[in-house]
Amino acid sequence: MPQDAFSNDQPGPDHAADHHAFYRHFKGRYYQVVGEALDTATEGRVVVYRTLYPSGHALFTRPRDEFHGWKITDDGERVRRFAPVDYADLPDDARARVITELQLAAGQGDSAG
Repeated sequence: MPQDAFSNDQPGPDHAADHHAFYRHFKGRYYQVVGEALDTATEGRVVVYRTLYPSGHALFTRPRDEFHGWKITDDGERVRRFAPVDYADLPDDARARVITELQLAAGQGDSAG
């Protein structure tokens, strides 16, 4: 995935890891960032990402600040919700699910409404 896969109009100190493609959720599963999008309902930026494990859903979104933010665990520890991970550090099963090109379903992307 190219380093500039999504825009970073307003960089900030909490978004220093924005250009990573792979993340580990604080609960332990791995994800691949597809890009960033505009939530037209809120005008907010969202991160578009996909699982690197079997899932019934192709894509997920989360508000950008929440994705790159912090979480207090049940035992009181402050951790990143999604921590950046290098490709080389992904487990083999996650690495096997990495994609280099996102295929849109037929009929998608034809027009916005």
